Amino acid sequence: MSDVQEVDDRTEQIVADRLRVDEDTFDATTEFDSETLDAESLDMVEIAEAIEADIGVHIPDAALEDIDTVGDLKSYVADRA
Repeated sequence: MSDVQEVDDRTEQIVADRLRVDEDTFDATTEFDSETLDAESLDMVEIAEAIEADIGVHIPDAALEDIDTVGDLKSYVADRA
């Protein structure tokens, strides 16, 4: 997967699926620990595993700790896809 828009879209789909929210309820500035997403550390690990399986980008635990927003995640994945 190399098209940036495709990677961004798929990343958003994974976040929405794993956190059971509508893609319309968040944007790039939404923080994972916000009321909107309410993601816990296990949720973040599951998102990272799904991204690795689907997009082929591994997100190490240390990098995962620095990802605060959906935009941070999309940038990290797009830069490495």
